[in-house]
Order: sequence, then structure tokens, then C-alpha cells
Amino acid sequence: MAYNYLITSDDSLAAKDKIEEIKKAIDPSYEELNYDLEDDSLGDVVDELTTISLFDNPKFVVVKNAHKIISIKGESIKNLYKAMNNLDSQNVLILLFLENVDFKSDTFETLRRYANLIDVRVKNIPIDQYIKNYLNSNDYIIEDDALNLLITYVDDLYSLKSSLDMLICYKKDDKKIELKDIKKMINPPMDDNIYSIIDAVINKDKKRCFECLRDLKLHSVKASYIISLLINKFQEMYNVAILIKANTSQNDIANIFNVKPGRAFYMMKAAKSSSIQQIKKNLLLLTELDLDIKSGKKDENLGLELYLLN
Repeated sequence: MAYNYLITSDDSLAAKDKIEEIKKAIDPSYEELNYDLEDDSLGDVVDELTTISLFDNPKFVVVKNAHKIISIKGESIKNLYKAMNNLDSQNVLILLFLENVDFKSDTFETLRRYANLIDVRVKNIPIDQYIKNYLNSNDYIIEDDALNLLITYVDDLYSLKSSLDMLICYKKDDKKIELKDIKKMINPPMDDNIYSIIDAVINKDKKRCFECLRDLKLHSVKASYIISLLINKFQEMYNVAILIKANTSQNDIANIFNVKPGRAFYMMKAAKSSSIQQIKKNLLLLTELDLDIKSGKKDENLGLELYLLN
């Protein structure tokens, strides 16, 4: 019988790793064929599944942008169901969903009848072990404090893998990753720069405010976008502060905001660094500034600099 899988994920590399895992478990020798519903039709996929290969070997068919299937009606979707329900087929079909999908739609419910659903989320992957395994496979080790900092930088596995490859190249002589290597070689997420500005604002450190602003502008980040991020971060700080006041745990905050516990730790640290009154004051100033810029009353660059000087 055919092997059908629906993979839903928030990370393309994590999904790719899962696909490789499935292929190894079934048979690595299967012919892999890739389709993308941005460019290919569902009919192309069905034809592939129902056409016998030249050497009569089973196929391993991966379909990207599978969320587009949800809106397809008529014979194409009926033919897909039929191909998936072919008990004589040895083919493997993987439908990859990286976009939000309506799990309650009739189409998705029907697909589930003929397939195994696998949900792959970065937050459920033990990133510390992932990093150690990747480095160990190249005969590298990483110190605990360096590992803990690197974990807070993780947004997706693709950028993490790129960072690890960079560190491997940089430390090829002693093969030991230290905290200073992370700080020197890896750019922190933009969130960290925003938190740095917030920290500088709260501590009235104007020099540091403008250093952070300069770093962000070096990445071609517009002043209006920085203001928007600051509003979001101060709002996040306010929400976290309220949760802390209600004795909410770090793990629960991580789940509420859908972040890693390491990131939740820094969110809580930021919220604790200021009073709720200070947070609300900054939120009000930034919101007024945002409105003045959008209405043409203030220049965005001058307005942000004046706010930082306040």
C-alpha cells in the first residue's frame, strides 16, 4: 500500500530533516521526485503517482506548498484522493505544509483519512542537543555558556546551521566553541538590538541608545520600522510584567508567547528591569510619535532621535 504523510511545520529545514528521516526509515533507494504547487499543477502530481516508473521502482514524491490543495475542487482533488487510497501502490507521498492551513476544512480532513499527520515545530526540537550533535559530528565541542547564548539567537534551523558552519570554519584549529566566539562571529537577532535600545532608554544611557540605532541602520532598518518594533517590544514587556505579577512561570510564558524557554528568560529579565509605569509611559510616547509620523507632523528619523534623547 502507498505511504502518505502530511507534514505541517514552521521551519523548512526542520521539515526537510523529517522528510529525510522518513525516507531512511522506508527505503533510501526510492527515487525522489519533487513538485511545487507554486509552479506545478495537482494533475502533475497525480500523474506521477499513477504512472509506473521506467524501472518499475517505487517513488518518493515530495510536494511543496501543499496548502494550495485546500482551495482545489473538482476532478483533480478526487483523483488525488484515489491515488492516495491505492492499496496496490508502494509509492511514498509527502504533502508539505509550511503555510497556515485550515485544519478543519473538508479537504484537509479528507487528506488525513489517507495519510499520517506529522507536526514539526522548532520549539519542540531540543535545540541544545541539535547544536551539540551537529558540532560533535564534525569533532567540535561547545562550552555551556556559549551554547546557552547561541540558543537565544535561534530563529530557524537554516540560520542556525549557517551560524554553526561559520563557527566550524572559524575554529578549525582548536575545534572548541567559546562564548567570545559567539559574540564575535554571530550577529544577534534584531530583537536583541531592540531590547538593547529599550534597556538603554530605561537606564537613560543615551550614548548606548545611539550606538544601537546606528547598528540597526547599518542593516538598512528604517526609523519607522524601529519605532514599530519598539512599540511591540514595550507592549510585550507590559504583558510579561503582568504575567510575572500573577506568578506565571518561565515555561508558561514561553508557551504563551510561543518561544524557547531561553528567550522567555530574557523577556522576563527585560520586564523586571523597569516598572509598569515606565513601560506604559514609553508606550504612550512611542504611540504618539508613530501617529505624528503617519500624519506627516514629524520626520521619522528626527522623531526617533528626539525620543531617544528624551
